[in-house]
Amino acid sequence: MARPITPKMLARAIGVSESSLKRWSDEGRLSAQRTVGGHRRIALAEAIRFIRSIGATVVRPDLLGLTDLVALPPDWPTRVSPDDVRKAFHDALENGRAQEVRAMVQSLYLGGWAPASIFDGPMREAMVEIGTLYLHAEWGIVVEHRATDICIQAVNQLRLLSPARDTAAPVAVGSAAEHDPYLLPSLMAAAVLGDCGFVDVNLGSITPPAVLLNAARHYKAKLVWISVSTAPDERRLINDLNNLATCLKEQGGHLVIGGRAASGIPPAQLPDVAIARSMAELAAFGRGVMASLKPAGSEDRPPDLRESRA
Repeated sequence: MARPITPKMLARAIGVSESSLKRWSDEGRLSAQRTVGGHRRIALAEAIRFIRSIGATVVRPDLLGLTDLVALPPDWPTRVSPDDVRKAFHDALENGRAQEVRAMVQSLYLGGWAPASIFDGPMREAMVEIGTLYLHAEWGIVVEHRATDICIQAVNQLRLLSPARDTAAPVAVGSAAEHDPYLLPSLMAAAVLGDCGFVDVNLGSITPPAVLLNAARHYKAKLVWISVSTAPDERRLINDLNNLATCLKEQGGHLVIGGRAASGIPPAQLPDVAIARSMAELAAFGRGVMASLKPAGSEDRPPDLRESRA
């Protein structure tokens, strides 16, 4: 999937001429590397970035190694409404059609959807509905667990399609809270922040604050995220979050939290912690942190999520 792509392959994949691809490369609109023999090779992530930038339709996904996309018509994202997307996503996810779910996520991304829009939209809405099935029958637990695994597959594949980050890019480190066993929310946060330009390091579920802080110090992280879907001891959680935020300040880092349990904490109890109530808010905060890292003299700063909801 990550093998370099020739201009001819990319041209055929999106239905344009090879000469056009080479011209765009010469103009700097498409980055290509040269082999020892002087032939151009394009990284998959760069090909995906270029496709999104020009709004191209992928007519031959197999040439890019995106074999899941054969499950959908090439122009699927442009011929369906957001409501149709939601219904199709829910139906495929509830019935365990994993390839179709992965194809829809990739197709939406190639069609210009931001990861946050995919996660806040069809993925979240489907998972919320599927999460209530157990109330009607025990089989609903099987459906929910299967759907979660399919979503994890889809998000991980989406992360592979994101633009490659420069080695000097700032790092974002994150995880689920100490007693939180859920994998998917933190994984989605990693994809969102990676799309913002961070080198994202996801530590997964059930991560103690001390472990997260050690990782943040090791990577000199400028942003740390915590997903809090469940919090058996809210008072201890608040104390841990405030201590972590204080430590992060020493290295110029920012702490942002999200999740069902996080949304119930009064912001006044977390004076130095941003609370994102959606992946779109997380993306906005991430872009704000990136902007604040510009050279001295820039007036940009991370957005105050409390102000945005006032």
